[in-house]
Amino acid sequence: MAGNYRNKYEIVTADDNLPGKVTLYEKPGSECFTNKHWHKNLEIDYIVRGRMWTAQNGEDRDISDNDFVLVNSEVVHQTCGKEPDEPVKYLVVLFSYSYIKAYFPSFDRYTYDVGQNDQARVRIRELLKGIVFEAENPSELSKLKISCAMSQILILLFSKCKVRKPEFHEDISPDDPMYINRAIDFIRENYREKISLEDISSYVGLTPTYFSRYFKNSTHRTFKSYLNLVRLEGALNDIQNFGASETKASLSNGFPSVKSFISVFKSVYGCAPSEYVKLYHEEPPISQIRKQ
Repeated sequence: MAGNYRNKYEIVTADDNLPGKVTLYEKPGSECFTNKHWHKNLEIDYIVRGRMWTAQNGEDRDISDNDFVLVNSEVVHQTCGKEPDEPVKYLVVLFSYSYIKAYFPSFDRYTYDVGQNDQARVRIRELLKGIVFEAENPSELSKLKISCAMSQILILLFSKCKVRKPEFHEDISPDDPMYINRAIDFIRENYREKISLEDISSYVGLTPTYFSRYFKNSTHRTFKSYLNLVRLEGALNDIQNFGASETKASLSNGFPSVKSFISVFKSVYGCAPSEYVKLYHEEPPISQIRKQ
């Protein structure tokens, strides 16, 4: 949708040894508010207890105890508690886009609708309840159990709930948002390589000058800025979850040098990668612990 690219783009990093990010919240409804945003990840919001209002592409829905909503990739969405002082306990599961693409390369050809298969919806709800239990009662096997539950949810979505998107046609007007979808898919699949403006504009089927203006009007970012954000996401994931050095992470994710990576990182996060990891990821990743 064209509107997707005029709202905040969110970078999501996966938890250690999980196919995404899992967070269990419990807070007043007023603190459940999120601004309109979008990301490449699949997201599930599951209400353990309480009431929440959700919106996707302008369509409202209320959810309460033991109910959930699925947010498809690139869909603009936001949430808020129904009553400011009413406590809400809810689970947010974000599935890593790179993890999904590694196991299901045709992911972007579909959207996913849990409403079309009641059996799948019931099973997904049971799996979400299991994730909540493991989050509340952690053991040495909890991460493995959560990872298995997340994988089972993905299998259900990909086998029982997928809906084919319209095919891309070369004669579509340059004003059609499918051009931007195609450009972003190209970036996501090739960001580790050197990508020039000429490369991507040729792939999309527009002139470099028109594509550059079109991309910025659609995303509120230049092509280079967006490419750097995607590379930054990959590099940060390698550092946090696999113990990669800044040099290895930068060169493995398309940055021409570690100096370039650090410069981009500081412009986005306001600090150096080492400072960020120390502040927000104090425990070393499992891969690093195993080396000791």
